[in-house]
Amino acid sequence: MKKQYLNGILAMIFSSVVFAVMSGMVRYADNIDSFKTSFFRFAIGIALLSTAAIFNKIKLDFFSSRLLFSRGFFGGIATFIYYLSISKIGLAKGTIINYSYPIFVAVIGMIFLKEKISPLKWLMIISAFAGLFLISSSGSGMDMSLGLYEAIAVMGAVFSAIAIAIVKKLRESESSYSIFFSQCVIGFWLVVVPAELLPSDIGLSGGIILLLIGITAAIGQLAMTYSYKYLPVSTGSLLSMLTPIFNIFIGVFLFSEKLSPGGIAGVLLILVSCAVIITKTDNTSSL
Repeated sequence: MKKQYLNGILAMIFSSVVFAVMSGMVRYADNIDSFKTSFFRFAIGIALLSTAAIFNKIKLDFFSSRLLFSRGFFGGIATFIYYLSISKIGLAKGTIINYSYPIFVAVIGMIFLKEKISPLKWLMIISAFAGLFLISSSGSGMDMSLGLYEAIAVMGAVFSAIAIAIVKKLRESESSYSIFFSQCVIGFWLVVVPAELLPSDIGLSGGIILLLIGITAAIGQLAMTYSYKYLPVSTGSLLSMLTPIFNIFIGVFLFSEKLSPGGIAGVLLILVSCAVIITKTDNTSSL
């Protein structure tokens, strides 16, 4: 396994862990509306990168303005929709719909990035999604009816897929910092007005949680963006399905949640699918 490919794998796994920690904090602060959560996520990302740039720790150079704007637009909307769908249709249903994006990513990667996907990889993507369905639906009494917010969640999954495909393309010319900064800036403008209009009593503890959510989101996003320099979008998006598994561990150990036999089967399906992809391909193969 080549070193760069391994670095991409490790970065994506690390990103999944950090995003799971962020999700745990979002759940802990479920009294804060999704507009404010998104606003703080973007604002803190801007603050962190701008401060680092002022002190010459990083460089924020921009070469592909249209692609950077598109990445920020689609990624910003997808982030908000993720929070919104969970609040409107529940954690289980919101998770399964939003994390269907690897399927869309694979199709977009084939059409626009000319990535080749073998039958084995398609099988692993579908198996991982089946595992996610088992995790989300087991013991949750999930209503499978479709309505307005379900349709919005599907749109969010498609937008996530588009954003990831753009990230892969941007990694040819842009740094991880510039790509993440673009998402934060455009996302900030998308949610700043509704975030200020909705009343809420955040308090000191809520402010600290939102600060930590913003910091972990920035770390996770930068690691994810870095990984796509070395990973095909279909491989990276499949590995991102590890986030719900880490979410489960957090729920079990911190929130005393129960894991049903179906949920255990789902975890194993995702782990096996990811393990097959990691061991059967490298960054030069067409798997």
